[in-house]
Amino acid sequence: MTFSQSVKSEILRSVRNAKHCCAIAFLQAVLKAVGSLTLERYGYCFSVESDNVDFLTHISNIAQEHLQVKSHISSYNMSAKGTAVYSCRFESALGERLGLLIRDKDGALGFAEASTLIPTEACCRKAFMQGLFVACGSVVIPQTEDVADFVGSAKYHLELRFADSEFARAVSSVYSAAEFHETARKNHIVLYLKDSERIADFLVYVNATAAKLYLENVIVARSVRNNVNRQSNCEVANIEKTVAASGRQLDSISYLRAQGLFDSLPESLKEIALLREEDPEATLEEIANRLHISKSGANHRFSKLMEIANKQRKKQ
Repeated sequence: MTFSQSVKSEILRSVRNAKHCCAIAFLQAVLKAVGSLTLERYGYCFSVESDNVDFLTHISNIAQEHLQVKSHISSYNMSAKGTAVYSCRFESALGERLGLLIRDKDGALGFAEASTLIPTEACCRKAFMQGLFVACGSVVIPQTEDVADFVGSAKYHLELRFADSEFARAVSSVYSAAEFHETARKNHIVLYLKDSERIADFLVYVNATAAKLYLENVIVARSVRNNVNRQSNCEVANIEKTVAASGRQLDSISYLRAQGLFDSLPESLKEIALLREEDPEATLEEIANRLHISKSGANHRFSKLMEIANKQRKKQ
């Protein structure tokens, strides 16, 4: 099960015993987001397709228990991935009872304005968003079997995908606290979040607390790993700098010996040169400690050695 699927399963468990108003809000969100309306012999009919039969069973139960509208779930084909696709078909009365369809003064049916469907009560507004996410949402976070073993390019991403641009913008406006970003993709409007903290807040809002805790573990593990990587990179860089500096110092010492100038050097320079020859991999700090001088003092002596060697090279 993917992280997105686990979030949806957790939401469905949390809304199973929702009160009447919240159950209605959940169903309204689902049908407005992904419901299909078709004209049949005896009127209009709403249907919802999904590969999640538990989801369809839940909205079917809402329609039956709260609105006394019957429905039928059937499997009619296979998806491109080879999984079964299910369809839940509702009786024609559902659209009007949910307020999705309204009649004008002449009795003709039309769609209700998108903005009027989003509830004003806090509990129902949450249920509405829960329905939206289960119906048209997805979330991806960096994860593998081992929470600390990540693909470096993995990103955090949560989105809601809408075919109705007016409805998408109404949702973005009403739920402005979430700070959704908007983009267009293949004739759809997508509201999305990419910040891990914002995604965590969203998961808490839709009652996916277990998923939020898992996400926090991922964030912490990634932070620890990034810190370790930065420290490791810093250590590697320091080692490379030490090796390069040691190479330049040894080259100068070797040149001075070849020119017969080593024995005429000041004792302080001969002393540090001998230590470098004895231990080419020692850091500047280690050599300074052995001589009981500061790092800057040790660096000054090596600089003086190389300066003498360079001046001699220029004379030749």
